[in-house]
Amino acid sequence: MNIICFPFERVIEINAIILATEPGMKGAVDIPKLQGALSRIDNAIVYQGLDDVFEIAAKYTASIAMSHACPDANKRTGLAVALEYLSLNDFELTQDNELLANAVRDLVIREIDEADFADVLYAQYLLSIK
Repeated sequence: MNIICFPFERVIEINAIILATEPGMKGAVDIPKLQGALSRIDNAIVYQGLDDVFEIAAKYTASIAMSHACPDANKRTGLAVALEYLSLNDFELTQDNELLANAVRDLVIREIDEADFADVLYAQYLLSIK
């Protein structure tokens, strides 16, 4: 499988689009903090053998949402990156955005972990292909 790594510039673009179209505080992205968050995913892929696209998408969501590198919309940005990452890997999720938003919130407040969030993403994918 060819793993696609997400560039920090695209994360910044996604955050800017969200903040241009939805409520949120605008400001500068803390690029070193964002790069650090994204490096956690790259390290897990390279050194821990992480190769499941849903687990990688969950790690993108968690790392971006919890790093607070963006001025606002960190959770929305993390979810949008995960969905785009899955799409780039030919997994389209078209079901229940509210469920996904609630799952991201639960991930950030640690009511669920990354594996649980990956399961939510996968379950939503399965619903999308039916």
